[in-house]
Amino acid sequence: ASYVLWAIGGLLILTFCCLRKQIWLSMKCVKKTGKALGSMPLIILFPVVQAAGFAIFMVLFLVYGIYLASLGTLDSNTYSVDVGPFSYSVSVRDFDYDRTTQNLAWFLLFCLFWTSQFIIAVGEITIAMSVSKWFFARDKRKVGSGTVWTSLWHTLGFHLGTAAFGSLIVALVKMVRAFLAKLQKEAKKTDSKVIQAVLCCLQCCMWCFEKCIRFMNKNAYIQTAIFGTSFCTSAREAFFLIARNSGRIAAISYVAGLTSFVGRLFITAVTCGVGYVVIEETYGDQLYSPVGPVFFIGLISFFISGMCMAVFDMCSKTILHCFVADEELGTGYADSKLSAYVDKYGSEEDTDGSDDGGEA
Repeated sequence: ASYVLWAIGGLLILTFCCLRKQIWLSMKCVKKTGKALGSMPLIILFPVVQAAGFAIFMVLFLVYGIYLASLGTLDSNTYSVDVGPFSYSVSVRDFDYDRTTQNLAWFLLFCLFWTSQFIIAVGEITIAMSVSKWFFARDKRKVGSGTVWTSLWHTLGFHLGTAAFGSLIVALVKMVRAFLAKLQKEAKKTDSKVIQAVLCCLQCCMWCFEKCIRFMNKNAYIQTAIFGTSFCTSAREAFFLIARNSGRIAAISYVAGLTSFVGRLFITAVTCGVGYVVIEETYGDQLYSPVGPVFFIGLISFFISGMCMAVFDMCSKTILHCFVADEELGTGYADSKLSAYVDKYGSEEDTDGSDDGGEA
């Protein structure tokens, strides 16, 4: 096992050495992300707007779900349970649903998947558009939190089709996964190991496929936010951009992911520490132990910080897309230090040894 760990460590060090320029560029993009967030602090709270929209939808979803659940036929079955010398009768009630009701339940589940992904897509396009406006602004002092609301208005007015189409693809994949999960549940009743193994492999493949779709959708949304193109055009341009800048994309994903993870842990630790001190000072004599409340505080802060750090991750990827577009188009909007670094160490094409540029 130790040799395997040493081999993995050596491969990681070798990878870091080969991608050192891309990682350094990614770190500079992360710094630019911090500046963008500093100029538009309201963008950090944008997940609250998404959560509010999702909460409104969930109220309607639960109402329709309760009405749909009441359409079943109530059946009561009585079972005899023997416990030692005693015998008990246990009544179990369940609902029996016809095929139409089951199809409506599947449709309601599809509405949940599509709407939730649609809300996420609108948020990602809005964030990407806000950051791209900041990046391509000559006077960045004029860009503030109002840009976030302007970007939201432009997204709702011009790019709802892109968000709907991208979220539809993810919703369809999630429906396939839900159907496979139902088949897995039914396969356990047959006690067939072969069927269970096949369904498990299919579920893993669909999970990987969903991750790829989400990754491509996020990059397509960024292209839409920058150039205002449709979903299919943006997805094609995003694919070729990733192919031309694979090292940069991998580096920014690693650096931004690591930064987001450390940020989540830091926010959770600070929140737990502050919560512990407040609980001890306020309710110390009334509680047996503050561990329970602090645990729930840490759990809530971990999920909330994840929402905020997801904004940071989206901003980092948008900065890289904007930089690559600025580099390939030669518009000169990039920061002087960032441009000086690329001029000194070469662009992605120079690093790869190719001479052709490619369109943004």
